[in-house]
Amino acid sequence: MVLYAVYRASEEFKNRRLIPKHLKALGCRCVRRSFWEVDDEKVNDVLRVLKRNEPILLKRLREIRKPQFDEKNNLTDLGSLVVFVYKSGGKDEIDKIRNLLKRAPCIRLCRGVYAFYQEHSNFDSKGELIGARLFWSLAREDGNIKVFPRMIIVNPESVTKLLEKITLRIEKGIDDVVAGYEDLYQRAIKGEIGKKDIREERLKLDRKFSSMKKLAKFYRKWLGIDFSKITTKPYTLIRKTRLMNTE
Repeated sequence: MVLYAVYRASEEFKNRRLIPKHLKALGCRCVRRSFWEVDDEKVNDVLRVLKRNEPILLKRLREIRKPQFDEKNNLTDLGSLVVFVYKSGGKDEIDKIRNLLKRAPCIRLCRGVYAFYQEHSNFDSKGELIGARLFWSLAREDGNIKVFPRMIIVNPESVTKLLEKITLRIEKGIDDVVAGYEDLYQRAIKGEIGKKDIREERLKLDRKFSSMKKLAKFYRKWLGIDFSKITTKPYTLIRKTRLMNTE
């Protein structure tokens, strides 16, 4: 059986540049940088090589698996994933991929490797976000992307770290929105910006905030993460900027 290993080389690991050499010596095949094909009999050796570098093991199943929760409602299995591995091209291509990923409720496994939930429409019936199918149809035009459907994570200890990364993504996005509204409010009360520009900037922030709420809603349905305390943080500033603009 072929498995797949993903890792994020630690800056503190002095021999991180030797990792590819060690993996090749074990017979692993490089798909792209930190994404490798691994024969199952070599898994333990591969994990020893990658132990300081956040290794994630994946394998493909025939069936679709739903997310799994324990008796305390803690997530133990992300369910079936569609993993995309892409090689960056020119600036326009990079910008295109980044813009798509901003609207995608995906999980960054490492640089250039992103995992989407296989059954995206279960949690986004209105098609408001970028799911695996749409991402594939838009991103493959550039020809530098590979897709691996029906993947599951084999080593459950990596799930906790991935959930932390998702939480940080939403927190950072909301914090950026809050900072944007605060900056707009301060410039407005100082008379540094006119009403027309206030409206235009507020609309941009409103759209960004709406996008972050949709992402948070998807992650909550998929992974059971409650972002309600985080997503309510901008409301006070939103009210202040709207009232200020009508005075």
